[in-house]
Amino acid sequence: MRWLWKAILILALAAVFGYLYTRGVSPVWAALAIVFFRGFFRFLYKIACIIVAAALLFAIISGLIF
Repeated sequence: MRWLWKAILILALAAVFGYLYTRGVSPVWAALAIVFFRGFFRFLYKIACIIVAAALLFAIISGLIF
């Protein structure tokens, strides 16, 4: 079971780095940015989680009202 999560993580990372590569960002520079600016990426992750939670809450409440 543990190897399945590792395989999913590797595929997700390959997709993200592939997308960044098509946009002109080298995978090496992207990995270095994640390693050296770990706090910044944690902050971005928290902001993204809050935005997704707010969108889901809005969708649920709007579905109940209308």
